Amino acid sequence: MADRSLRGMRLGAQSLQSDEGVVLVDHQLRTYQTEDGERFVVTFAADAEAPEVWPSPKTGVEGRLLDTEGDIVPYEAPEQKPQRTHWDMLLERRTVEDLEEVLQIRLDYLRERRGTTAQRREPTAGKSQSPAPVIEIEGRAKAQTAAEKAAAAKEAKKKPAASKKKK
Repeated sequence: MADRSLRGMRLGAQSLQSDEGVVLVDHQLRTYQTEDGERFVVTFAADAEAPEVWPSPKTGVEGRLLDTEGDIVPYEAPEQKPQRTHWDMLLERRTVEDLEEVLQIRLDYLRERRGTTAQRREPTAGKSQSPAPVIEIEGRAKAQTAAEKAAAAKEAKKKPAASKKKK
């Protein structure tokens, strides 16, 4: 029979919980005002310090805190640091000359791997360094240039033709 009492209710339309025994926390209401005059109220805990600015729940525009008389509370925005870029962080650790040298070393290494060492330039600062040796691991395929891959493909095409002739 209890099923009949719930039959007329739609799911989510009414709460089945009551407010019995609920104790609300002490709170404070603070009013904010946007530049275009919109006022809105935000609820904070009684012991919380209300911030000087708060975004409007309707428009998202920043509102300024009002005191008990309705005047805007004086506010100084914190100083914004300029955003550091990757270049700024690099320059904190190395000089431009050091960076040019590292670039040249890497370019020389890449050109050497490709077999185009004719375009080699001398570094602008410091003594030149040889690239780190490549450690070859047994059973691991070696990186190939496009020319080496093409030559390997030609060899692979020749091998099946040679094995057919033997049969």
